Amino acid sequence: MITPQILAEIIALSAVVVPITQALKKWLDVKNTKALIISIIISILLALWRVLSVEPYDWAKFVILVVGVFLESNGIYHFGAYAIGKKT
Repeated sequence: MITPQILAEIIALSAVVVPITQALKKWLDVKNTKALIISIIISILLALWRVLSVEPYDWAKFVILVVGVFLESNGIYHFGAYAIGKKT
């Protein structure tokens, strides 16, 4: 279940994923599918860091964070609009 706390974590992690992905894309000179692969790898690493920082480890939260952060950071789905009440 997606709670307001998880939404806030998704938005915060997405704000970190975007500039890291952009920097790596520019540095490695990649586009399209390779850029998405970089984005998912960074999303996985940051979600893993977030989940492993607190015991007991919540692997369901990890999956939600990975998917949510990837979708938000690539502009596929905007959780931010739901978090601030602009969409219902």
